[in-house]
Amino acid sequence: MRRRFVLLAALLMLGAGPAAATQNSGTVVKAAVNKTLKKTILVNAKGLTLYFWTEDTPTHSACINDPTYHCSKAWPPLLTTGDPQAGHGVKASLLGSFTRDDGGTQVTYAGHPLYTFHGYSGIPPDRKPGQLHGQGYIGLWWVLTPAGKKITKVPHT
Repeated sequence: MRRRFVLLAALLMLGAGPAAATQNSGTVVKAAVNKTLKKTILVNAKGLTLYFWTEDTPTHSACINDPTYHCSKAWPPLLTTGDPQAGHGVKASLLGSFTRDDGGTQVTYAGHPLYTFHGYSGIPPDRKPGQLHGQGYIGLWWVLTPAGKKITKVPHT
């Protein structure tokens, strides 16, 4: 019993208690070189490509689970439960968030709400780091550089 108490006390002193878990619960955005585009782009903590939709504003997502297109099912928003965290190659000053109409907190970068791609209308989802299946979709979905600029190059399929 004493050993468990000592271990728990040591973990609390190192900041591994419940308060530390809440402080570090922000979603990580990082940068990675995409071999297909030959550019550095934003990715999530798993290395999956992050996209933005040109129809959004810095504080509002137009991509919702509407009955016709189910946008947020094909393009799940990058959500967070704390302040978004800047990973390797990302400028913390460009990270932000806002509360979506559905109540979730969506991560933004340079004022662009961020999304992953789960596939739509015969286009496969991004399942592995480096995949860009959503890039250029209907001319409105694009990836971002760590400077917050859009990349409009579309990979050959």
